[in-house]
Order: sequence, then structure tokens, then C-alpha cells
Amino acid sequence: MTGYPTELLHHPLSYARVEAGLGKTKFAQLIRLEGRGLGYNLGTTRSTVFKWERGDHAPDDITQMVIGRVLRISDAVRLSGPWPRWLLAGDNTFDLAAPWTQEATLKSLTSLAGSGPMDRRAFLGIGGMALVGIGAQWATADPAIAAAASGDRVTSATVDHMRGRVESLRSMEQVTGGGEFLESARTDLRLIMRMLENGRYTEETAKQLYVLAAEVCCLLGWMSYDASLHSAAQQHYAVALRSAKTAGDDTLGAHTLCFMATQAANHQEQLAAVGLMDTAEAVRGRVPAIMRASLAAHQTTVYNKAGDKRKAAAALNRAFDALGRVDASDTPSYLAWFGEAQLRSTEGRFLLTTGQAEKATEALERSVTEAAPRDKAVRYGTLALAYQKTGDLDGALDATCKAADLIEDGIHSRRGVERLEDVRRAFRLVKNEPKVREVSERIAALAA
Repeated sequence: MTGYPTELLHHPLSYARVEAGLGKTKFAQLIRLEGRGLGYNLGTTRSTVFKWERGDHAPDDITQMVIGRVLRISDAVRLSGPWPRWLLAGDNTFDLAAPWTQEATLKSLTSLAGSGPMDRRAFLGIGGMALVGIGAQWATADPAIAAAASGDRVTSATVDHMRGRVESLRSMEQVTGGGEFLESARTDLRLIMRMLENGRYTEETAKQLYVLAAEVCCLLGWMSYDASLHSAAQQHYAVALRSAKTAGDDTLGAHTLCFMATQAANHQEQLAAVGLMDTAEAVRGRVPAIMRASLAAHQTTVYNKAGDKRKAAAALNRAFDALGRVDASDTPSYLAWFGEAQLRSTEGRFLLTTGQAEKATEALERSVTEAAPRDKAVRYGTLALAYQKTGDLDGALDATCKAADLIEDGIHSRRGVERLEDVRRAFRLVKNEPKVREVSERIAALAA
């Protein structure tokens, strides 16, 4: 597989360990040595570290204390939060206390657009109420847009040219997935940043540039999410939210909050996800119908994962109602992807989790028909799960093969591979069937 970092860091401990320059074996050895010096006989091995980082087990309190000492994390920091979140307490990637001003937004954009390597953490760097707080800050911020740069004049034609680049990038991402275009998007973000920092422009042009910056950051967030680079996705979403607020664009802000909430929900941060959705809901009366439909669709996903089926069903009904009121002339380009196919996918996933596999299959079949290739790679996997639930093994195998074909033909979507791994697990009761065994081996090769 190409388009992904060589090593994704799926757990805060793996991130802290790699940052300290320690392999699993050396890390285990240091824990034993440090523990022995403190009077504890710890049996930590490379396998133990592997299980911690996979999430199978958590170290006991004494071992956590020793881990903190090995990683040079103070007891105060270690006791500031639960395992494994305290491992990130000293992480300064996010400046959550920065004011929501044009100057602070510029600083955030400059930091994010830097030439450093992509964050390889495949877990959320912000959780709990801190994640909800980003949404709350966005809702209450009072941005001030002022033209205060020096250099060449930025014209509307220049902005239009950059917008064309962003639109092309978005179109290509929908065809092949985001993994291939992360650096291209980062290049566009750097170009926009140079205009903001060095150009001369009117207040209206500044607003357009911040809108573009927010769009690119949100797109980078989505691409990172699609490649399972979840901490990087959070960073980009957080800065997208700032840029949208600086531009005074409620629709773009709500759009970003929806993506943040879905990511949080998929990482068991259900309270945070609901909080972010509640923040986005506050601007529902000020956004176009297409955004209201997207908002309700994301609410369906978040409420469903939070276990509130009644709210999820009500949100799904609102989504279909809003979609019927959409005016194409009032649809921002970054929401052009949202339509009936996407909503049918949301409906299918909801029906599948509520035990309505037959109806889910019908909705998912409709969602695949008009989907972009990248989305098809994921949705065929979901459709395979629905077929499996109805007892249609042949249908499940056919949908699985179609998803695998797309990924093998160049769709760079880690989500698509992860969905196929879900399918392989669902096949476990019939894993000895020759066709199932063949498909399972194919999935294993894609995931390797």
C-alpha cells in the first residue's frame, strides 16, 4: 500500500515511546530496571508493551508510576488524568488557550502549515471536555478581521485561482482517497499562508483567504482521517474552526464541527461528540438547507453511537426533510458531495445497528450507486456487512470483492481497508468455506 506513513502510532504509549527513541524491547528493559531500583520486581516484556499499546490491557498503578519515570513525566502530570491520556498531558501540539483573534489564527495556521513531518498518531490527541471546549470557544469567539500585512496586492483573481486549485484537489481526493494528496493540500495551505502574511489586501479579500484556509484545513483533516492519521486530523479541524470563525462563516464552522464530532464518536468520545454536535446545532437557523441536511445526518451518526436511537431516528428524518429543500445555488462547493447517496449511507448504517438488516441493505445498495470511487470502497464494505446479517453470503462476498478491487486499483483509503477487516471478522463463523477463506486472505494482504 502507498500513500500512508510507514508507521502509524495507534496508542498514546506508542507515541510517547517512539518520541523517546525507545523500541518495545528497550522500553520493557528500562521499566524492569527502574522498577527494581524502586523495590518492585516487574515482569514487563516486549509482549507486555505490545499488549498495552494494542489496548488489550492497562498497566497497574505501580507500573504506571514506573512508566512515568522512564518517560520523565512528573507524578503531578501522571495523576492529572486517566491512563493513557496522562501520557499526552505535556503535549504542546494544541494551544487550546490561544485567543480567537486574527493574530492567533495566523499563528495557528503558520504552525500547522510548517514543513515538519505529518503527525503519525492514529488516535485522538484531544478528548473529553477539552474537545467540547474547542466547539464552545468557536461559538462564543468575537473575531476581528483586519488587513495588516505588507507585500504584493492580493487580488480577487488570485483568490479565484487558489479556489480553483482547492476544488481540483477536492475532486481528485474523491476519486482516489486522501492519502495521495496530503502533501499537495499542505502546499496549497502554505501558499494561502504566504498571501495572508505578506500580501496587501482588502478586508473582503482577507475574509476570502481565511475561508480558503479553513476549507483547506478541513479538507486536510478529512484526508488525514481517511488515512487513519487521527491526531493530525484533529489539528487540522481545530485550525479550520479558527479560520472559519475569523472569516465569519457559520456554515463552514458547522461543517467542520460535524467532522470533528464524527471522528470523536468513532473513537468512543461519545460525550464530546454530542457536545460538538450541540454546538453546531446552535447555528442551524443561520445556515443553508444543504448544511442543515448534513448537520442532521451527522447527528444521526453521533446519537446512534451514543446509544440514543430515538434522537438518531429524529435526526435522520430532519436530514431527509432538509435535503428536499436544498437550493443548488445556495450550496457551498465543500458541501457539493453531500446528497441522497450520502444520506442513504447514513440511513443504512443506522438501520444496520438497529437490527433492520433487510432495510439497511436496500439503503446501502442505493448509496453505492452514485458514490464517488473513494466512498464506494468504504460503502461496499458496509454493504457486505449488511448482506452477511441477512444471511446472503454470496452477496456479502461479492460486495467485499468489489471493495477490494477498488482498493487494489488505487483507492488510498485506510477506512476502506479497516471496513474490510470488519467484514473479515464477521465471516469468522464460516471462515473455513473455500470462498470465504480466499476473500479473507485477500483482505489480510490489503491490511498488511
